[in-house]
This record gives sequence, C-alpha cells and structure tokens, in this order.
Amino acid sequence: MRAFAPGETGWSKTMQRRPLAAILFVALAVAGTGCGVPGPDGPAESFGLDFTGTNPAGRHGVIVFFVDGLNARIFEEMLQADELPAIRQYFVDRGLYAPRAVANTPSVTLANETSFVTGLFPGHHGVTGINWFDRNRLVWRNYETIAQKNTLDGDYNATNVYEHFPGRTTFSLFFQPHRGTTKFAENWASAGPPFFFQAYEYVDRLALYRFHIVADVARRRGEFPAVTIAYNLAVDFRAYQHGVSSPQYRQAIRHTDRQIGRVLGDLARAGVLKDLYILLVSDHGLLDVTKHWPLERALREQLHLDVARERLWENTKFEHRLARYARHPAVVYGSGDRYMAICLRRPIRAGTTTQRNQPGDVVGYYPWPVRPTPADLAAYPTARGPVDLPAWLVDAEAVDAVAYAAGDHRVRIRTPRGEVEFHQPDGPGGTITCRTLAGDDPLGWKGTVPAEALTGKAMTARQWFAATAQTHYPDLPAQIVAYFRARRAGDLAVFAAPQWDFRTVNRAGHGGLQPGDLHVPVLLAGPGISPGRIGPIRTVDVLPTILHLLGKPVPTGLDGEPFVTVSAP
Repeated sequence: MRAFAPGETGWSKTMQRRPLAAILFVALAVAGTGCGVPGPDGPAESFGLDFTGTNPAGRHGVIVFFVDGLNARIFEEMLQADELPAIRQYFVDRGLYAPRAVANTPSVTLANETSFVTGLFPGHHGVTGINWFDRNRLVWRNYETIAQKNTLDGDYNATNVYEHFPGRTTFSLFFQPHRGTTKFAENWASAGPPFFFQAYEYVDRLALYRFHIVADVARRRGEFPAVTIAYNLAVDFRAYQHGVSSPQYRQAIRHTDRQIGRVLGDLARAGVLKDLYILLVSDHGLLDVTKHWPLERALREQLHLDVARERLWENTKFEHRLARYARHPAVVYGSGDRYMAICLRRPIRAGTTTQRNQPGDVVGYYPWPVRPTPADLAAYPTARGPVDLPAWLVDAEAVDAVAYAAGDHRVRIRTPRGEVEFHQPDGPGGTITCRTLAGDDPLGWKGTVPAEALTGKAMTARQWFAATAQTHYPDLPAQIVAYFRARRAGDLAVFAAPQWDFRTVNRAGHGGLQPGDLHVPVLLAGPGISPGRIGPIRTVDVLPTILHLLGKPVPTGLDGEPFVTVSAP
C-alpha cells in the first residue's frame, strides 16, 4: 500500500528540503503525542498492555494482524531459519499455516482490504484499486489523499465483517475499512508525523499500542471484542524503499514478528489468549523492481493518446466534471505500480461517405458510460493513426499481460505468447471455460492445468483455483472475469512483467498477476484448531472462516468459503 505517502521523492532528498524548524516541530509532536508507545527492543514477552479482566466469560473473539506486503517466499525462508520466533510460537506451533494463500486481482491494498472484510473479489465489491475512475459518475478516486481516504466505506455496498456483529464490540486499529466498527483508532495527530518522516516501525507500534483502548472497552463491557483488526504497514514501505531482497525488508518483518509476539504475550499472561482466534494475513506480495516503464507517459508520448490529466472527484460539481472529461478520450489509473487500468471512450465512426469522411472514419466519441468494443480496441484512434492497443501493449518488454472484456462474463487475456478467452456464461458462481484464440499455451499452463480444461471443458471457479494456484497466473480465470464486472474496471487492465513496474521510483511493486504479487501467508490459531499446514486457500476465504468460528451463518454469494471446520462456540 502507498496510501498517505509524502510523495515520490526519495528519503534523503525529502530530508534535505525539510527546514530545521519543521523537523524540530515534528519531533516535538511525536514526543508529545506518542508518550507511552513501547520502543522496539522491549521485553519479548510483553508490550506493556494489561488485558486482565477483559474476558471474564471466556467468550470467543478474533484478532487479525493484517501485515501489508508480505512476500510469501521470503516469509517462509525466515520462518524456516527461526527468524520469526513469535509467529512460530503463537501461530505455527498452535494452528494452521497456509504458506501460499492467493490474494485478489488486482493485488493492491485497498482492493484487497475490502475483499478481506467482505469475502468478495474486487470486481464484485467494486473497489478496484487504491485509485480508480468511475466512468458513470465521472469520479476519479484517490485513497492516497487525506481528503479522500475515508470515502472508502461509502464506495462498496457489501456487508463487511464488523456489520456481521451488530450486538458486539468490534475494533479497527489503523485498518482503513471500518464501517460499522465500535471504534476506528487512527489519530493522525500522533501517527501522521512519524509516517511523514518514514518512521514506519514506530507507526506500527503505535497501532499495536492502541490495544490498550481495546482492553479498556473490553473490561467495561465484560467481554473481549468479536473482531479486532490491527494494520501494520512498515514491511510494505521498506520494500518500496529498498526492495524485497534487501536486509531492510527482512528487518521490518522481524520487527513485526517481535511486536506482535509482545502483544500476544500480554494476552497469554492475562489468560485471555486461550479463548481467542488469532489470524495473521496480508493483502498482497511484492516483487523486486529493477526496471521502470511509465505507462501513462508512454501512451501520451509514443501514441499521442489524449489522456486526461484531471483528477476530479465529488468536490467538483458534476457538470464541471462532465465538461472537463468530455475533452479527452482516455483516463489512466493504477495502483501498486505493477497494475494500470486504461479507460477509453468508444469512438463514433462514419457510416457513409461524406465530403469530409469515409466510412469507418472517427467523427467523435460516445459519452463516457459507453465502453469500446474489442474491435475498437484493436483499431483505436490516436494521433499516429489506428493502433491495436492490446498488441501494442503486449509488445512492450515491461508488460506481462493485458486483459479486456469481450462481452458479458467473457474476458480475453493477451500475453506475448498468445491469447486466451475465459467465459462464465451463467455469471458469478457459474462454471468457466477457457479457449485459446492465438498462440500455443499463452499462459504456460500445459502440464499443470488439466488438458481438457485448456480445450474448452467447463470447470467451477474452485476447480480452476485448485488447478492454477501454483502457476504463474494464480486463480486467474474467476478473478479476471469478476474484475470486468465492476463499473470502475478499466477497458484494458495492464499487468507488469517480473522486474518491471509502470512508474519511476520504487524498488519493489505489486498489482500484477505473478505469484510474487499474489501469494501471501495466512496463519490461524485458536480454540479447536489443530496445528498443521494447509494447501492453497484464498484470502477471501478468511471472512467466511471468521463467521464460522464465531458461530455466525456464512451468507450465500460470497467468493470465499470457510477453510476450517470447528465445533460451534
């Protein structure tokens, strides 16, 4: 996640521009508002939190430690090397470990946080990124801004995890989806200054220190909250700065392990942990980035495509948004640096010969709600003439795959090796077929995915998931078809090749379709959970699992399903 980042400038250059007075002011602000937050090297068994008397009736609850940007491979390496002793003690030795759970496409933070709390793919809850463009309302959303970040909970309608427990206490500790919570603890007076100066580990300890509020409320109400989600961001941001292969990234994971272990130590000492389910999950993986291809700049400079520069949302009147976006045929947005969406107006073509035009000449554009057809995408008008946009994009070394809709519930994926089409004719929940349109094995699935499935045999979404979870395109069929059901989906979804991103700054990125983008660890421990490893699950499976563990019915229509069964509490 990159929400609320101070800018695209490196840390050293940022510091050089900070006046001394401003630095002193922020230092004083941190000192004044962060009193009591434990340092990083305190006792391994305690974070200084008092949980006594917080759950006298022994009622079950769930604590989720949501760690942004955990690369599943590196996490596993560190776990096996005994670099994560707290996670091993409290999670692995006591419960289930899914080392290669599959996150959601696009593999970016706010889309995946919303999927986590709803049990739905991004295409089904509608939040398709940290920023997106709604072509019907002409709104360009940007959750990375302070002004718009809290609009998230109004941008999806699905019931979230907190709303499933209206009669119980729930908490969101720095976790952005928080509609329906008893308490959303954020307090940017204390978190903002250290974040601004990239003291990310301090921000994480501050988020965990907010458990003292959880404890106070639990004592007053006589029971531990049903759901508490604590968000940690340092791992993600150290990856952006230094890369996934860097020692700084691993140190951030070690810091996370230690601080979570200290909180759990306090819970165990108070006798509360035995009644709680604890989860550790992530929103996406990350890949090292060594090469940059600024996609939006390339569209402007190489194709001379007229891409709107406006970033307008509801604080601009609709008629003004309408007038400004009517000037352009294209809008581009992206998240995580390895995923970009291109939104295009459908061209109007002359049907008859006139003094100025021949049949097929572009004479204007339809309004924004009208999407282009596959034929339009294959000959889209630009200043250099008609361009086959999917072909042009895939020809770039930086691009791994391009996706676009080819009708209702029908999506095509083009890679440098060819093109396939996925079709789910009965909509969500229906079976999916795969058809190769060009090339030989465009997704590299031969020998892994059943041969009959690659030649048109229909399979359920779960069957496709099981067949593809460990391939280069995990869970692609169901997720990419779902993506294009969202009104905020681009007309072209562009995903970066390994080592590449579509911006210019960071040393790691996510948002693509590769295992490094999508594979994350999921760990669960608590009453009735037997230790062991489990095969691939989806991160959208966690919400229905939480409902099951706490004795709530699992609604129909979710993309997730429980991955463990225990006796009702």
